[in-house]
Amino acid sequence: MRKISYLILIAATVVGLGAIAGLFTGEGYLQSNMTQHVPWGLGVAMYIFFLGLSAGSFLLSTLIYVFRVKKFEAAGPMALLQALGCLMFGGFLILLDLGHPERAYKIITSFNPTSVMAWMGFFYNFYIAVVLAELYFALRVPLIKKAEAQSNLKWLYGLLTLGSKGVDVSSIKRDRKWLFILGIIGIPIAMIVHGGVGAIFAVAKARPGWFSGLFPIVFLVSALVSGGALLTLLTAIFSKQPKMEKINLLQSLIQLTVGILCFDLILTVSEILVAFYGNIPHEIISWKLMLFGSSWWIFWVIQVGLGIVAPIFLVVHPVTRKSVVGLGLAGLLVILGIVAVRYNIVVPALLVPTFENLDKTYYHPRFALGYAPSIHEWLVSLGVISLAIWGLIIAEKILPLNSSLPVEGGQRNGK
Repeated sequence: MRKISYLILIAATVVGLGAIAGLFTGEGYLQSNMTQHVPWGLGVAMYIFFLGLSAGSFLLSTLIYVFRVKKFEAAGPMALLQALGCLMFGGFLILLDLGHPERAYKIITSFNPTSVMAWMGFFYNFYIAVVLAELYFALRVPLIKKAEAQSNLKWLYGLLTLGSKGVDVSSIKRDRKWLFILGIIGIPIAMIVHGGVGAIFAVAKARPGWFSGLFPIVFLVSALVSGGALLTLLTAIFSKQPKMEKINLLQSLIQLTVGILCFDLILTVSEILVAFYGNIPHEIISWKLMLFGSSWWIFWVIQVGLGIVAPIFLVVHPVTRKSVVGLGLAGLLVILGIVAVRYNIVVPALLVPTFENLDKTYYHPRFALGYAPSIHEWLVSLGVISLAIWGLIIAEKILPLNSSLPVEGGQRNGK
């Protein structure tokens, strides 16, 4: 089964990389179904998805390193790793969407203090540095221990620890102090980075479907949901804890995730009620397209059915709530639901013409209001996801993700 999985992953990677290369060697984004009216499509939706995974994962890690919630301690290193990985691959996605990624540096060199996008670029890079530093302090002691046990990779672990060798109580205290400080710094940065994306949408007056002060909050809440779901899934796959300890950790993670998911559902329902009971024409059009348009199944089947109803069923069912597979599956389904959420945030609002009958004044395929991702767009996303999975597999082989930083003078959990 593992060989088949690797073969599928290799095939997906090759096909996906071919699609990514086609952006630069072929017809570029002419291979997409984006138009003048719908300039943001699947790529932007997936970028928001990855960024949400990162912010949610990091904020969940602060439960361990800032608020000292012991029951989540074993998931700390994985939470930080997925925060860093999703941040990097999300950035890669948005670079591809630029069309000319080689010009991305100009957002820094030509910094405009009145631009939300410019500040996003600044905080994005600062956020990467914070998460990377926190991951270093979380894994420094376990990496030193691993270097002592595996002499053939001692050079690599020495590089990853920056030559540090201290494993005494004072060194561990220092690591925990830095984890706390970086966590405190990172909380507002993570909220700014992902909430800032919500703000970019929220200030778009020409798009009533986005123009809402609630958007940054919605982004952050759904980020926590996706981060918790991914952490549940990866813990189910990679954790080497004893079975009952693993199930207890998974139950804690998925219960927290589902609790936040229910709050996210309340926010969604409130947005729908405000639009319809407030009789706001342009917002009603966006919601009608989402709920009853040609892509109705994305909302009802994936976002609601697979992303909300099915995970809750798995969490409350007496058999699946005590199963590693069942709890991991619940996490996977929530992730699929959040992908639908991100798509429904980006696309339906763009399908509403900014001027009445604008779509009828001139006909050209690139001026059409309809949108569905092309095969090429799906393959580009597949390529990025495949690369992210390879990165996770390699990191899991090298890094001691099943080791948690010991409590002062205590022993580490795991290997």
